[in-house]
Amino acid sequence: MRFYIILLLCLCLVPNLYSQTFYDVSDLAGVVQRETPIDENSGTWMGPGAASADYDNDGCWLDIFVVGDGGLPNALYHNNGDRTFTDIAEKAGVAHTPNGRGCVWFDYNNDGWRDLFVTCAGPNFLFRNNGDGTFTDVSQLARITNELHGTNAAVADYDHDGWLDIYITNWGRPASLLVFDPEPRTNVLYRNLGNGSFEDVAVDAGVADDGIGWGAVFFDYDGDTWPDIFVANDHGPDKLYRNRGDGTFDDVSEQSGIVTLIRGKPTGAMGLCVGDYDNDTDLDLFVTNYDEDLLWRNNGDGTFTNVAEQVGVANVGVGWYATFVDYDNDGWRDLYVVNGNVDNSQKTNRNRLYHNNRNGKFVDRSDSLNTTVDAVGRGATAGDFDNDGDVDFFVVNNTGNTLLINNIDPPYPTTPSIRASNRAKNERFRIRLIGTESNPDGIGTRVTVRKNNIIQTQELICGTGFLGSDSLELQFGLASSSKIDSITLKWPSGIVETYENIHAYDLFVFTEGGDVLTPVEPAGKLSTTWGKVRKAEVFQNYPNPFNPETWIPYRLSESSNVNVSIFSASGELVRMFKLGHQTHGENKLYWDGKNTAGETVSSGIYFYQFEAGNVKSVRKMWLMK
Repeated sequence: MRFYIILLLCLCLVPNLYSQTFYDVSDLAGVVQRETPIDENSGTWMGPGAASADYDNDGCWLDIFVVGDGGLPNALYHNNGDRTFTDIAEKAGVAHTPNGRGCVWFDYNNDGWRDLFVTCAGPNFLFRNNGDGTFTDVSQLARITNELHGTNAAVADYDHDGWLDIYITNWGRPASLLVFDPEPRTNVLYRNLGNGSFEDVAVDAGVADDGIGWGAVFFDYDGDTWPDIFVANDHGPDKLYRNRGDGTFDDVSEQSGIVTLIRGKPTGAMGLCVGDYDNDTDLDLFVTNYDEDLLWRNNGDGTFTNVAEQVGVANVGVGWYATFVDYDNDGWRDLYVVNGNVDNSQKTNRNRLYHNNRNGKFVDRSDSLNTTVDAVGRGATAGDFDNDGDVDFFVVNNTGNTLLINNIDPPYPTTPSIRASNRAKNERFRIRLIGTESNPDGIGTRVTVRKNNIIQTQELICGTGFLGSDSLELQFGLASSSKIDSITLKWPSGIVETYENIHAYDLFVFTEGGDVLTPVEPAGKLSTTWGKVRKAEVFQNYPNPFNPETWIPYRLSESSNVNVSIFSASGELVRMFKLGHQTHGENKLYWDGKNTAGETVSSGIYFYQFEAGNVKSVRKMWLMK
């Protein structure tokens, strides 16, 4: 009897425990790096960045790259899928980038694998993803090795040619912080030529800013589909460049209302993030500063107003990383800010998690939610690292890394019989994009989710926060119901797609230019919807990469007609298999790598579309010769 009482108490207490806080699982996860030394010349800690992405295409597990500042090697934490990570940077060939600063994941050669770019106080590095867990240094071939002091790297297809470009801020201050008149070092805009190399077009494009650059971000502030650039400079002035759509930009800083003096003091911008915090369909901008953080509310007419103090996010710490996230999945973007003093002291290092009260105000809940982190912070990255549907934080500190797992809601249940009783307080879902006309990851795509009278707007942005980037998945909270009125995607190519009257899955994958809405199930989970059993599902092909043959496994829960179509990366139909009526059970399709004419197809990324009854799914595979 005593055992059952204890068991009952445990069952009652666990949901409350989950609803209260974030948990520091750094030691258990294996992501605690060594203590980072301070810079000998300046007496301060410059601080490195971090970026998260699924670099090995294992379906849904986010990996983390951390720049090894202060002479330490970089870390590439491979997500093992069991809430632990393994540092494989040395094995992967990305451990050493001298004087590293920032990092970002992006697919520069459109082969379906995310490559790694690292900025440095010296030559930058570009590592091509080989698709087998290793990388090749292609910096010289890509022509991106300038000798400037690179800090942040922002990525977008600014000229809409289907290839991702890079904007790099350069920090103009010499090694000593006592020099107050630093030599300017202009920023760089590397245009992707589509042949594996880049050219610097910053001067011709009108964005060769010569400030002391810490951060920059591509985002479409005026809603014309062309990515604009905001530049955060230490000691100002910050800049806003509007994309004209012809390869050039206008400096609209002054007319936009972006100012460089707050209460008579020049801004000392560090990091920045973009999000629609007030759900009015345009994108707002948050900038961390040395003295007082700024929240530039987008007025929807090309101008901005600083409302940081008014809404409660002015912040008295020395701010670095920041991100807009919906940590409690209520449909409103909250704000997480990482702080850390410049002299390595513990004076102003209290990180803040501002909860959006949905009335235009924020309330700091960092203490009650356990997100403060008692250390000097710099870079960070946000993503769903444990695949339970809510956003987690990975923070880089001077005493090691901190992985904060979000247990604000119960994790997704794995037993159908208890699903109803263990349902999360607020439903949520994630979106992953596959571009065909646009870049493969759909960077720059604007996604609008409508539910009842709430409209959420997000843009997939690559290179944000501080010297790094968040996950390339978009996360949406839905509050109490999983019913969605519509999801609209505006791709960089100009294609606009709308899906109506749908129910949320854990993870959606949208493919540009098609009518396919794909629910994808992370490994280790038994369902993708609440209370529904899947009628059919297709799995990742094997081997992958392959040469030249592969098998595509699938499962039917009831008898159905089955078709499998294979498309090239450009959307051209390569081969169609009409498999006819099949009974329930597991099966697999063999493909010999040949098209309809019997010709062996070339190397590259291919997509296979699986159709069984009213179920449609698309997955990606790679033919590598």
